[in-house]
This record gives sequence, C-alpha cells and structure tokens, in this order.
Amino acid sequence: MNPYETAHLKKIYKGLAECTVLLKKDGGFPLGEAGKIAAYGGGVRHTVKGGTGSGEVNSRYFITVEQGLKDAGFEVTSTFWLDAYDDILQKSHEQFVKP
Repeated sequence: MNPYETAHLKKIYKGLAECTVLLKKDGGFPLGEAGKIAAYGGGVRHTVKGGTGSGEVNSRYFITVEQGLKDAGFEVTSTFWLDAYDDILQKSHEQFVKP
C-alpha cells in the first residue's frame, strides 16, 4: 500500500463504528455495549464490498463483518456455524472446478 492509502485508512477506521447501524423492528438500537453475539450468513466472513460488473469495487483493504464485530469488542459465538459454512463452500468450489 502507498503511504497515502495507509493514512486514509487510519482516518476512516476511527469513524467506521459510527457508520454502522443495527436496528430493532421498532427502530430502536438493540445493543447498549459490546458482548456476545451470534452472526450467521455467508456475508459475515465473505462480506461483499461492492457489486459485480460496473458495480465492482477494487479495494486493497477492507474489514469483514466478523472482524469488525471482534474489533468492536464483541465475542462472535457462531464461529462453529461459520467454520461449517466455509467447509461446505470450499468443498463445493473443489467439486465445481474438478476436471
């Protein structure tokens, strides 16, 4: 990375938590402080940071949802599910590219 990219990341990283919003169905914020949290879905570890085609985003650095939660002091309690998902994803990919 170039020095200016590293400097920009440091500035942006400080405000990222302020840009993340989790809401209850009634619009209330559900989390008063960091604690244990279960996070499910392929996007937790394989976070999509853009689209495809003209929506493609080429970034040198980004943080997944899982890492962001950990960095904010949360304990992700669903790692067993995330690990199992990764295993299935890997096996499916191997089957797909098999000659």
